[in-house]
Amino acid sequence: MRFRARFIAIAAVGIPALSFFGVSSAGQTADGDDPPPSIVEDFSYPGAAKILQDRALTLISGDGHIVLVDCTSQTGLLQVHAYNSADHSSDPGHYCFKVTGASGYLRMNVPYAYQIRGDNHTVQADITINGQSSTVPIAKNSWTGIGEGAGTDPATLLELRASS
Repeated sequence: MRFRARFIAIAAVGIPALSFFGVSSAGQTADGDDPPPSIVEDFSYPGAAKILQDRALTLISGDGHIVLVDCTSQTGLLQVHAYNSADHSSDPGHYCFKVTGASGYLRMNVPYAYQIRGDNHTVQADITINGQSSTVPIAKNSWTGIGEGAGTDPATLLELRASS
C-alpha cells in the first residue's frame, strides 16, 4: 500500500514537471510546436532534395549500402551514364556509387540512362523501357548497355542491387 501511495504521488508531480520543462502530456512542446519526428526509419536517401537540385538526379531510398560519391574520388565504383543536361556538375549525367558492404540496394529514377559500369559485386539493375520493366545483369568491372546503349528505346533506371 505504501508503494502505491508513493507511485501516485510521484506520478502526480511528474506531469506538471513535464509541463514545466516545455513538454505536454500529448508529446507537444508547451508553445504549440509540432511533435518531434518519428524515430522509425523510412530509408529515404539523405540529402535527396539537394542532390536533385544540383545534379538533377532523383535518389529515392535504399539500405545505406550504395551511396552517391564523387567519380574522381576513387576507382572501383558503380557508374551510370545518362543524358541529363539539367545536371550542373562538371561531368553531366555521369553518376558514381560506392557499395559500402557485402550487399545493398538503391531506388532511384534516372531517365535516359544508357550505360552502367559494374564494380566487383554482382549487380542487377531494374529498368523500364516504354512502360515495360525488366532486370538487367551488369557485368563486373565492365560497361553494360541499357536502353539506347543496348540499341533499344530510352531506359529509366529504377534500382541498383549489389551482392557479393
